[in-house]
Amino acid sequence: MNLLLVVGAALFLLAVGTLLGRYYAPDRRPLKRAAREGRSYVRGLVELLEGHEDAAIEQIKKALKQNTKTVEAYFALGALFRNRCEYERAVRVHQSILVRRDVDKGTKLRVHYQLALDFRAAGFPRRAVKALEYVLGHDKKHVQALTDLAKLYERVGAWERAAASRIRLGKLQKRDSSSHVAHLMAQHAYESAEAGDKKAAQRALRRAISANAESVHVLHVLGELRRREGKLAGAVNAWRKALLAAPDLASFFLARLERVLFEMEKLDDLQGILDEASAAHPSNVYLRLAVARFRGKRDPQGALVDLRDLTDEYPHLLPARREAALLVLEQDEPSALRAALEELLGALSSADHGYRCAQCGHATLDLFWRCSSCGAWDATRMAWGRRASERVAS
Repeated sequence: MNLLLVVGAALFLLAVGTLLGRYYAPDRRPLKRAAREGRSYVRGLVELLEGHEDAAIEQIKKALKQNTKTVEAYFALGALFRNRCEYERAVRVHQSILVRRDVDKGTKLRVHYQLALDFRAAGFPRRAVKALEYVLGHDKKHVQALTDLAKLYERVGAWERAAASRIRLGKLQKRDSSSHVAHLMAQHAYESAEAGDKKAAQRALRRAISANAESVHVLHVLGELRRREGKLAGAVNAWRKALLAAPDLASFFLARLERVLFEMEKLDDLQGILDEASAAHPSNVYLRLAVARFRGKRDPQGALVDLRDLTDEYPHLLPARREAALLVLEQDEPSALRAALEELLGALSSADHGYRCAQCGHATLDLFWRCSSCGAWDATRMAWGRRASERVAS
């Protein structure tokens, strides 16, 4: 009996297997769709790497036709639209993800971050700020969102929020943010003073000094606020410290020191400040030039000696030659004036030669038809002078 049951069961299973084999075939359509989707992604990646963004977008659209549930495809499509400056389409693509029922919290945060990038690129910083604030409201350790938010706060002039974001970012990254915070609060103090809000200016200045009292930016704002308050001695002290810390900005701070000391009827004190700065930075070109300019008002001959020393060391320092020419012009001596003019023209002739690409600014001494830097044709122009930081290829 048991044997009959076993045989009967075996025969039944055999019959069922035969029928399934004959009349049932597995549904391979999902596998085929997945394969086509994968091929579209690969082709889209290849097109993107080759710089064909239009073709890449078409391939991603094909992938979406195969499977509309693939969220990554929408992110890729939105990013491509943003790169092409099609910001409205990028926003629509990203927003379409939010209306889906199967979107989890992490994906929502990704969408809001991408929307922030869309709005920022489109020139809507305030809308970008709101999107980033949403992200950080749900993920306080989102470093990139916090970095972008801090930059946007700076862009819209929200200095206190920018400072708070930089402090928070410094804690997350375990970096010292005091220098950056000092700049932000110094700018806040200056703008508050310009707007007539003295209390806000003083409060921001105290925070700036607390963050970095040696910052040249902070010292300058301190001097400016002290001058506005009528505390001229405090302004002089701040700008003197700034000059000693940043001799490259000598002409900027000397002009302010000279004006304030003149108001105080203590203009002679400026020479002591110049001597102090020169002793601290004896070889600084910018300081030496500024000192020569100041000396020229009292001792033109001594200033000419200083300027000739500078031009001997730095033949192409045109501002020094210009100052020398102006001093000679005041003396009204034709022979000296002619010599100064010839020196100035000689310096100009050595600086104003060569050719520059009108597309990218690349400069070279030899005439070229195709720019070796950017590859542009018919972009050759005469290089009428050079930028201070520009290096000319020989």
